[in-house]
Amino acid sequence: MTDLWGEIPLGKTQNEESKAIEILREQARLLEKKTNGKVKATFSRLNYKDKANGLQLALQTLMVGSEEVIDSELEGKKDINEIYDFTKYKFELFNATYRFRVFILYFRPVFPIEIAVDEGIKDELKIASKETINSDDELKEIVSQIFSSDKIKTIIGKMYS
Repeated sequence: MTDLWGEIPLGKTQNEESKAIEILREQARLLEKKTNGKVKATFSRLNYKDKANGLQLALQTLMVGSEEVIDSELEGKKDINEIYDFTKYKFELFNATYRFRVFILYFRPVFPIEIAVDEGIKDELKIASKETINSDDELKEIVSQIFSSDKIKTIIGKMYS
């Protein structure tokens, strides 16, 4: 029988795991300390309210197809394909009066991940609408550029005063 699998890198993954969540949550905590609590940042999952009305819910219920029958040996197993699904996270600055969304991070446990930066910052830094990030070091580099932008400095200054 012919082996169609090729070489399998057992025990190691080809894609580096991202530490973006930890890195950005730490940065959010640091801003509060740097500004003595006057300007804060939050890094959290981006959620949306479901605005479906009764008719939409009824249609969704009718449109739901049959449930897949899982082989007994696969029951209770988690679908690992989820590591390739993006989850949106938002990084926002705020104080008692204002808030400002700096970027949205399209996160998944393995690289590459993506970041969509505020339009003004994007233009100032001359970067793409959605940047692809391939490592934690690349993430730190682009976030450092974003946090050092004139727009962020101006906004933090206004929020602080």
